[in-house]
Amino acid sequence: MLKRVAQAQQRWGGASQVIDNWLAERSQLIVEYCQLVGQKQPKSMQKLPQLEQIQHFCHHLVDYVSTGHFGVFDQIIEDCQDYRRVHGYIQQLAPTTEIIVDFYDKYVEVSDLSELNEFIDTLGIIGESLENRFAIEDKLLAELYQHVVAEQAQTNP
Repeated sequence: MLKRVAQAQQRWGGASQVIDNWLAERSQLIVEYCQLVGQKQPKSMQKLPQLEQIQHFCHHLVDYVSTGHFGVFDQIIEDCQDYRRVHGYIQQLAPTTEIIVDFYDKYVEVSDLSELNEFIDTLGIIGESLENRFAIEDKLLAELYQHVVAEQAQTNP
């Protein structure tokens, strides 16, 4: 996942400060996710991440998704001419958004490790959702990039 975000930053970095910040947040989110996954030990609940770390990850996860939906995607919709394709990609994100919001609701207020019985399995589902989400988001960024290139070609014949 980190390799893909680095490629996205190389490809689309500099197009917009909002997108640059969003991609940096994506990178940090992946690091936090990997830290949580790296601490899991399926045979023992003793090595689960600290509750504060889980709560922080939940907040960061929802902040990232919100920035996409209410910042980056709005910019892409505004800038791109092929609204149907862009809107189709955004609709494809709905299942991942739902999974992320459910994860947030379940674990953001967790106060006791005994509430984390399903945490390890759920964390795996979040990883798959993020992987799918990032692939779709990259398609949206590619749409924006294609629009920018076409616009530049029209102004610089």
